[in-house]
Amino acid sequence: MRTIEQERAKYAWECVMEIKNEKDGDLEKKYNSYANSSPVLILTNGLGNVLAFYKSKIKKEDKSAESRAYEFLYKHINGWLAKRGYTNGTDVLEWIIEKATSMQVFYASQEAIMLLTWIKTFAKATLKKEEG
Repeated sequence: MRTIEQERAKYAWECVMEIKNEKDGDLEKKYNSYANSSPVLILTNGLGNVLAFYKSKIKKEDKSAESRAYEFLYKHINGWLAKRGYTNGTDVLEWIIEKATSMQVFYASQEAIMLLTWIKTFAKATLKKEEG
C-alpha cells in the first residue's frame, strides 16, 4: 500500500521524465524555471489565476520552449487534480470557475502546491537550468 505522498512523488517523477524525454534543453530550462516559481505563485495569486496565466501563455501554433513548458505544467497539474478526484473529469480551470466551492479550490490548491514541490525538487535534480 502506497501513501499519498509516494503517489504524488511518483506522478511528479513521471512528469519530469516526460520533459526529459522530449530531449529539448530549452524546454527543460523553461519548465524547471516555471516549476520552481509555481508554488509561490499559487500561494500569492491563487490556483485559478495561475492556471489562467499558464493557459494564456499556451499558443497551439507556437512551439517555443516557453509555450510548451506552460502547456506541460498546466497538463501536469490538471492531470494530478483529476487523478485525485477534484475536477470530476472536467478541465481544472473550468472546474474552478464553474463548479468548485471556495473550500474545494482551497484543498485543490494545497494539493497542487504539494505536487509542485515534488516536481520542483525532481526538476532541479534532473533538468537543465537557465543561466544566471
